[in-house]
Amino acid sequence: MNPQKHPSPLKRILIAGPTAIGKSAVAIQLGMHLPISIISADSRQCYRHLDVGTGKVLPHEMQGIRHFNISELDLNESDTAARFAERSRQWEEEIRREGRLPIYVGGSTLHVQSVVWPLDEAPQACVPNLIKLRHQEEANGEEFMLEWLEKVDPSYRQRVEGYNPHRVYRALDVYLQTGKPFSSFHSDAGFSKLSDDTLLVVLTCNRSYLVNRIEQRVDQMIRDGLVEECRRVLDMGHDGTEQALQTVGYKEAIAHIRGEYDLESMREKMLVSTRRYAKRQVTWFKRWKAATFMDVSHRSTEDVADEITALVSRG
Repeated sequence: MNPQKHPSPLKRILIAGPTAIGKSAVAIQLGMHLPISIISADSRQCYRHLDVGTGKVLPHEMQGIRHFNISELDLNESDTAARFAERSRQWEEEIRREGRLPIYVGGSTLHVQSVVWPLDEAPQACVPNLIKLRHQEEANGEEFMLEWLEKVDPSYRQRVEGYNPHRVYRALDVYLQTGKPFSSFHSDAGFSKLSDDTLLVVLTCNRSYLVNRIEQRVDQMIRDGLVEECRRVLDMGHDGTEQALQTVGYKEAIAHIRGEYDLESMREKMLVSTRRYAKRQVTWFKRWKAATFMDVSHRSTEDVADEITALVSRG
């Protein structure tokens, strides 16, 4: 099927869900039914050179569907949900001018939220605070920083994947400036309401199904050359401290390359970290009362895409 016109009154669809559940495959299958373009709502797929570890859809897998926010940024660039939202508004306009429907796909919760529920205004970064925070980390270590974040902002701590210094520093900086948790600037107040021109679908599944999917994803990444990809990135002059590399998979692979543990230990650490990350994602998604939750356990990609297509048809 080659859809030529977007007939729905919807202005956008968002497909969210925990890592490894199959969001991208469902979105591409939707393209067999609807005239769409896809915007990645993943906080790492926007970076060049990070293909294997981000589960990035490669050109030969796109089925002719135009994708946005893929390989947009260099590894030394920082990105935020607010900047993503700004880019996405421009992409939406371009997609709709072409008579197509924008489909957001990703599990980065703030990226998805920034499209549907505008972020509250948080203060700009305070450089003196960031210097103090770096000194605290150097003196006391990562666990101290995470415990501090857990104490002042347990809600945001749930969202931090592993130890992500960019996010930890940002949250603690805002707390130091305002005395308020960073998560308070991402209020739940509007999560029970959704604009009539927006469909937000959260893919869910039972725990055993997701654990199995995660194991398959991790093993596939290793077979596809995650370690080799990290070697290439390090050979380019990056040292692993960049925001883009502060994520599950890359941190473990870089530690393996540096001799901190063997390949099997790397795999086990990736599995543990990914399961923890998925658990935090699921907890966050439950806050989105206005979303349509869709259990995909043991269902085919085609079946799930058909159900979403039916929702679109009903407007």
